[in-house]
Amino acid sequence: MSRLLSTGILTCLLMLLSIVSAAADPLDECRRARRGNDRLAACSAVIGSPAASSEARAQAYRYRGRARADAGAHAEALADFGAAIELAPAYWPAWEGRAAVLVASGEISGAIAAYDAAIRLAPDAARFQLHLERGHAFLAIGNADAAIFDFSEAVRRNPKSAVALNNRGLAHRRKGDLAQAWADYTAAIQLSPIYAQAYANRGYLEEARGRIDDARWNLKQALMIDPSLAAARQALARLGIADEVTREADARVAAGMALAEQWCARCHAVGYDGESPNAKAPPLRSLSRRHPQLALREPVERGIAAPHDEMPRFVMSDADIDGIVAYVNSLAAR
Repeated sequence: MSRLLSTGILTCLLMLLSIVSAAADPLDECRRARRGNDRLAACSAVIGSPAASSEARAQAYRYRGRARADAGAHAEALADFGAAIELAPAYWPAWEGRAAVLVASGEISGAIAAYDAAIRLAPDAARFQLHLERGHAFLAIGNADAAIFDFSEAVRRNPKSAVALNNRGLAHRRKGDLAQAWADYTAAIQLSPIYAQAYANRGYLEEARGRIDDARWNLKQALMIDPSLAAARQALARLGIADEVTREADARVAAGMALAEQWCARCHAVGYDGESPNAKAPPLRSLSRRHPQLALREPVERGIAAPHDEMPRFVMSDADIDGIVAYVNSLAAR
């Protein structure tokens, strides 16, 4: 019995030591740190460690590069991604990170070359997102045909991606093919009936065609889902119904704010700033970034985007969900 007991204690101690060791893994801290300064410090520790492998240092450079890019330090971010690539030339996430920073810096040709490398090196499962990103880069320089190729490849890889269809619609409109652009926007809306940007894009297209009633309807739908869409608000002003729709959208936002304060404020930060009372609960202002292509209705209907242990379950009407979605989307405007 004593031998069994001592063996059990030893096993528990070994398990505890392995857990502590994993929690203290510097690369894991570099990868998981949420705050920019924490990530910079953790990744720099890996980079400067003589015990770190070349692979670990390449990953640390990549994660530090992302933190620097998020902070707007593009030159430093490019240096980090370059160091990662020098250590591990086949490490495709570093090529993707380099490409994203080059796009943000306006160096589109260099970005496209970096995306080419990332797509060539990436596993098949990662190429959907890479084609989406390279398509945006091609669209930024007005190469509609290349953008259509990339967005079509993204649609082929994920036929249920409303984002890929909407973006291909943008490229078709840039090329002047309004009929195909309309078809893509409509397909995106059919896949995600609460996709505000697709409604807005279809509204702009209908305005260009002179179909004013259809333009007004689409733009109103867009603004009621996402009141932060300033361009849709401006288009409605051109079409003479901005005040009416704005009042309706603002009333929906106010109702959603009241519901958020009633149901969510115990755990979530519900305003434009501040931390959540419950660390497991994301601020509501972050949710539209987590689920932009769904305009949030679907995850809110499931019970807010990232449920946590203490989260109560709500029974919400469609009007309640619409109000919370509109309020969360409105936070993106601040």
